[in-house]
Amino acid sequence: MSILVEMASSHNNSIIPLSTLVEWYKIRDTFFGQNYVSQDIPLALELAARCSHPDALWLTEACAGKGVTRKEEARLVFSALGQNDARALCFMWLCVDEDEDDGDLAALRRSAELGFAFAQAWMAGATGGEEKIKFAQMATSQGEREGFSSLGRCFRYGHGCEEDFDKAKENFLLASELGFVEAMIQLGWLLEESDPRRWQLWGRAAALGASWNILSNFAKQVELFNSGSGSGAVMFAIGQALKGHVNEQKRTIFKRDLNFDSYIDPAKQAIAFYESQINATKSAIRAWTLVGIEFNVVKDVRRLIAKLIWDSREEALYKT
Repeated sequence: MSILVEMASSHNNSIIPLSTLVEWYKIRDTFFGQNYVSQDIPLALELAARCSHPDALWLTEACAGKGVTRKEEARLVFSALGQNDARALCFMWLCVDEDEDDGDLAALRRSAELGFAFAQAWMAGATGGEEKIKFAQMATSQGEREGFSSLGRCFRYGHGCEEDFDKAKENFLLASELGFVEAMIQLGWLLEESDPRRWQLWGRAAALGASWNILSNFAKQVELFNSGSGSGAVMFAIGQALKGHVNEQKRTIFKRDLNFDSYIDPAKQAIAFYESQINATKSAIRAWTLVGIEFNVVKDVRRLIAKLIWDSREEALYKT
């Protein structure tokens, strides 16, 4: 999140705090049923009423007293706001029925051209070539989460630009830190399988509903570790990701029962490794603290020792 601390989303030249921005994204995901979030329009409106983000304030006012509970009702509300309300045009387009043709981009394009960053991000996803990267850059200039993901794809696959994996990683990271699941998955694929950050990202994505990537790949890493050629840091990250998401009674991992029998043993091994490293690290810290007290070592030295032990927690140096 450190990269984002210094990044502010702007709206009409006002600065939006990061916490408020993340809060709004959760509301928006809930309203439209996107980003692996179940659609619940009444809940989204309830949350929007307590959010200070400009889009939340607009949404609350637009739907006030309208009894909006379904996307069909929301679409009627948004369509009544005319052709000069950028938010309404974008939200109306997003409320299209599944059996309707959403290939007509007129309303979305109009919203994007009026400057609405969310519409610009969607236009980046719906167009190609130079237009794709143009809309993605317009969206990112306003700090739009999906815009960062779209721009990451542009650099990843060379849409309207030269391929640049470093810039792709940078933009996927920003989108990931703002909670966009697909960006977590894409960034994970750009990292080496020996990089624990891949497994941290995929673990986070799995906890949010996208578990396929970690489930279909983690067992191999556990096997490599057991054979002596794997990474303790990766094993630690996998165990950390899986902890709390294995239910042997229901035979599910991340609430999925697919291939449970194949995954359960390596999952338990990874979790056990993670727990043993954490417990051993805590024991080592306690022991060094007692040494520090016995010899009247200053607190800063004890903190330094504790930090050194904690930093090596993934290296399988400690045994239970």
